[in-house]
This record gives sequence, C-alpha cells and structure tokens, in this order.
Amino acid sequence: MKVASAAQIREMDRLTIEETGIPGIVLMENAAQAVAKACLVYVRKIENPRVAVVCGGGNNGGDGFAVARILKCKGVESKIIFIGNEEKLTSDSLTNYRIAQNFNITIITDISDLEQIFCNEDVIIDGIFGTGFNGEPRAVSAEVIRKINQSGKYVISIDIPSGVNADTGKTAEICVKADETITFGLPKIGTILYPGAKYCGNLTVDDICIPQKNAEKAGVLFNVLTQNEASKWLPIRKEQSNKGTFGKLYIIAASEEMTGAGVFSCKAGYKSGCGLVYACMPKKCCDVVHMMVPEAIAKPLSDIDGKVHENSIKDIKAELENAKAIVIGPGMGQSEGVSAFVEEVLLTAKGNVLVDADGLNAIVKNKAVLKDMKCVPIITPHPGEMSRLTGIPIKDILDNTLETALNFAMQYNTIVVLKDAKTVIASPSGDVYINTTGNCAMAKAGAGDVLSGIIGGLLAQGMDSLKAAVLGVYVHGCCGDLAADKMGHYGVMASELADYVALSMKKLEELQNK
Repeated sequence: MKVASAAQIREMDRLTIEETGIPGIVLMENAAQAVAKACLVYVRKIENPRVAVVCGGGNNGGDGFAVARILKCKGVESKIIFIGNEEKLTSDSLTNYRIAQNFNITIITDISDLEQIFCNEDVIIDGIFGTGFNGEPRAVSAEVIRKINQSGKYVISIDIPSGVNADTGKTAEICVKADETITFGLPKIGTILYPGAKYCGNLTVDDICIPQKNAEKAGVLFNVLTQNEASKWLPIRKEQSNKGTFGKLYIIAASEEMTGAGVFSCKAGYKSGCGLVYACMPKKCCDVVHMMVPEAIAKPLSDIDGKVHENSIKDIKAELENAKAIVIGPGMGQSEGVSAFVEEVLLTAKGNVLVDADGLNAIVKNKAVLKDMKCVPIITPHPGEMSRLTGIPIKDILDNTLETALNFAMQYNTIVVLKDAKTVIASPSGDVYINTTGNCAMAKAGAGDVLSGIIGGLLAQGMDSLKAAVLGVYVHGCCGDLAADKMGHYGVMASELADYVALSMKKLEELQNK
C-alpha cells in the first residue's frame, strides 16, 4: 500500500479534479460521508447522541461542515464549532458552510464556554487542521485542541489529527489525541511514523474515489506492506523438495562475550524456512550454538581472545565465493582484527550479504567498502549504529528516519533497514517502506539478531534483497506482536521472538492459501 506526503496528496487531488473530472465538492462530500459513517458506527448504541464538529478555515473544516449536515440528516444532533474566518473559506468549504446554515445547524464561534459545550457531547470530530499544517497552532486553535483533549470524549480526526505534520509525523506542542482517524486517498507519512502515529488512534483509509493511478502520476514512492501483500511475497515451498531446495545461509557471528547473538540468528534463519544454516564463528561459540540449535552446521573460525581476526578469512574464503546468502556481524565484538576480517568478507562474497551490528561498527572508518561489493548489500543499523556510520546525531536521525535511510541507501548503493519503532527500509532506487508491525516488547538485546536471521533465511530461499528485507522486518514485528499478546510487553526475550517466527510465517501461509 502506498503512503503519501502532503504535496503528493495535493497533487493526487488536483489530478482527480482536473484530469479524472471529479469536482472538489464531490471529493469533499465523499470524505464527509466516510467520517460520518465512522461516527454513526460509534454512536449507534447511544440514545439521542450528540456530536460537536470542530472546524478550521481550511478544507478539513469544509469536510466538517458536511459531516455535521450528514449526521443531522441521520437523526444525530450535531453542532459546529467554527474557529476560522468565513471570508477566507475556499469555494467548496463555503458551499458546505452555507448548506449547514440552511439546515439550521448550530454554528458556534465563541469558544469561551467550550468546556461546558464539550461536556454535553458524546463525540467530538476534529476538523481544525489538515495535511498542510506545520509548526505550532495559534493561541485560539491551541486552546480548542487543549479543551478537546481534556474533554474525555471520543474523538474522530478528519484525515489527520490536528497538530501532526503529515510529512514527518512530528507533532506540535499541543496536538489532538484522536481515538480514530479517517484518512483519505492514502495514509499520510505522518500517520504512520512516530510520534504522529500514536495520536491517530485507529487509522482507517477511505479512497473517496481518488483513482490509484493518480498516486503513480503524483510520484508516490513510499509504501507500507500490508498483511495481504506480505502473504503474497512468501517464498514458494515446492512439494518435491529437499533441504538444498530452500537454500544455504552462512551466519558469520558471535564472540565469546556474545555467543547468544549467533544462536538467535541461526535459529531465526531456520525458522524462516531456510534449508541449511552454517554457524561460522569461533569454536567455543560453535559449541554453544550446537547445544542451542543442533540443526546448525558448525564452521569454526580461528580466533584471538574469543574474536575472529584478519587471518580467519582463510577458514571460510572458499565458502564465501559460492554462498548465496550471508549474514555478518551479530555479536562479533570490535577490534582491528574484526574490522579487517569483515572488510575482506564483504569484498570476497559474491552472493547476497546482510551486514548487522558489529559488522557495521567494523566499517565505520571505511563505509565506502559497501560500494565496492559484488552485490547490493543490506545493512540493518539501529539509530546509534546509523549515527556512527553517518556522523548524524541520534536525535536528528530519529526526527528524519525516512530522509536518513534514503540518503544513505542512494549514496552507498545499499538497502538500508533503519530500525526504530516504525522501521524504515530504503533502496538505492528510491523505494521506501515503513513497517507497521511490532511493539515496545521487542526493545531487548538480541532482537536485532533475530531479524538478521529472518532476512538471511529469506535471502537463502531466493528472495529479492529488497523484498527479503521488507518481509523480514514485517515478520519480525509480527513475532513481537504475537509474543506480547501472549506474555505482555515487559518479559519478552529475544529467544522467544525467534520461537514465534514459525507461527508468524504460518499465519501468512494460511492467508496465502485462501
């Protein structure tokens, strides 16, 4: 599913009006019908429901005027709180404003008694600001938003909660906290990324008759992988097959201090469907992995003080030249020897390579090695690792995850999986996906190692690198959701995330077979 910026959605509107021939007033009516429908669902069991529609001076306000009229026609007592300027309303908004007046809908412009007004309502509909909002609301609007949030009433936002930036998800100091948001055409970036996402409540997308072809014409490149799309991306499992059919994954990981990273990655690689997983790590680590994941095939690497070193490449170089899928980095530790080893692996490998954790730390001083590789690699940094790679402060990365990931992907010819609450996946060609699965239960050591194993397992099964990265992140998040549903958000461990990989894949497989 595509995700649009504010400028892109405006262009989609323009194309729909000027080329498709659907007048703006019709789009406004369709939007109002969608919001009114959601409101009617909520109030259906309330006797004599009352709804206040708060309207600003833009097109969201125009939608709100129409919502109030539709609700009145359905027998719901509605009133309008108007905090805009009638003289500055657009033609379509003014039309709906006049219609509301003709329907004798109460229109309130004095907000001095707003707290008492809201006290008597069952639902408040937020139509103050739309996708064009940026910065901070003026005093009157800020006071109205504050009263909406303090009311304790059920709040439905039109298109996007007032105070959320549609392009970044950044929020103003005061922002409507909606229980439900009905957005139009496509989700907006700001409704998917944090912190904006948490202000949306339940997000529903209504196409309001905007043709999807207009998204392509408007240059919409950002995406969200839906469950249905994810099921269609699953690697095909042939009936007539053997372990070799589903690929070999070489996981180069672990040190004596962080052997668990190798365990998690190997386990997740198998759980995601890979036929053969090779544990390439110091011998003592191989011994531990053998106990925890007995299916893994050990490839011991020489080590110094429990870490690989530059001469360790001799133990694996022949395999690297034929390996189709490699994961390198989880738990390897940091040293000059590790850095030399990682660079040699990256330059030698001919198959698909995922670089994670200490694999990324190893190339901080020579990240240009990514451009010299024989494949387009996948990197999976968290914000701290991305900061070390780019020199950008973590706060700035978190404020601009889309831009940070895309810029690095294009500059270094790599697929970037920038891990966050809403992980961003960006490709050198400009494709961007925002992941919507997962939760705070996954914020534990080792969770990233599980992700690397999942993506590596998908690569081994022959998936395209970008699709493997996007689907792997999606499945990883589903593991977190399933684990949190079972155990809550405090006690989930990385080992338990790995245990849920198979179930996450099963749910997609069942959907695929329907």
